[in-house]
Amino acid sequence: MELLALKTFKAVVDAGGIKPAAQQLHTVQSNVTNRVQNLEQELDSKLFQLVGRKLELTPQGHKLYDYAAELLQLEQKAVRAVARQKEDYFLRIGMPETFEAVHFPLALKSLKQKHSEIHPRIYTETSERLLADLLLNKLDCALMGNAPERQDLTVLPVVREDLVMVMPKDEQHDDLLLVREEGCGYRKHALIWQQRHKSKEDNMVISSSEGLLGCIAAGLGYTIIGKDMVIGSRYQQSLQFQPVDSGQRYVQISMVYRSDHPLREGIESLGQLFVSQ
Repeated sequence: MELLALKTFKAVVDAGGIKPAAQQLHTVQSNVTNRVQNLEQELDSKLFQLVGRKLELTPQGHKLYDYAAELLQLEQKAVRAVARQKEDYFLRIGMPETFEAVHFPLALKSLKQKHSEIHPRIYTETSERLLADLLLNKLDCALMGNAPERQDLTVLPVVREDLVMVMPKDEQHDDLLLVREEGCGYRKHALIWQQRHKSKEDNMVISSSEGLLGCIAAGLGYTIIGKDMVIGSRYQQSLQFQPVDSGQRYVQISMVYRSDHPLREGIESLGQLFVSQ
């Protein structure tokens, strides 16, 4: 039984289907299907059953899932434990693109000065995707907003970002809410605010934060985003912002990692660098 097959099987369960599992594993759907089918043949057991249009685990699938999770964790523990015994080691750190641009540079500089044994490898994604990669052991830790509460994860609060409404400085803009793509924490808060105010305005998705702020500066619309994203932006002089007038007023960004991670000492050292900024 290959670890790749177990990793694929677990991804199908965690992601909720073949297609999202393929996206998480950066492969095509046929590869995922073949790996699961080969695993079923090897075990001579059906692992999934189709209920309506949804895949659900069979009793044998439930049993295998527990063992697969345990084996994959052991694999990562072994890899990271060996890495920890070296003088230097890599730390796979995930974060949203906005966090990388605003908060990470100072912490990275301090990390290189105070912990030269740690070599960071940075991956940027939405908070939703980062959580999935963390659970699949593709990351050692991740920085994300509104982190989930899970027994197997440790959440270390590091940065609190105030939410603000952003519009052009002359206040002349279209009645259009600009948001980031699915999985972005800011998008979630912006849409909640819009729903709370029963606004019937349209939404437009902009792929980058700088692009979003640039469109607002040009009068295309407005948004709700973290205050730190506006300060220091190339468009700051063309924008104005104010605290949101209702609902959640800030986003708590935390360092999230597996509670039993063998490199947790290095992860916590990195987390403390953000707290001390």
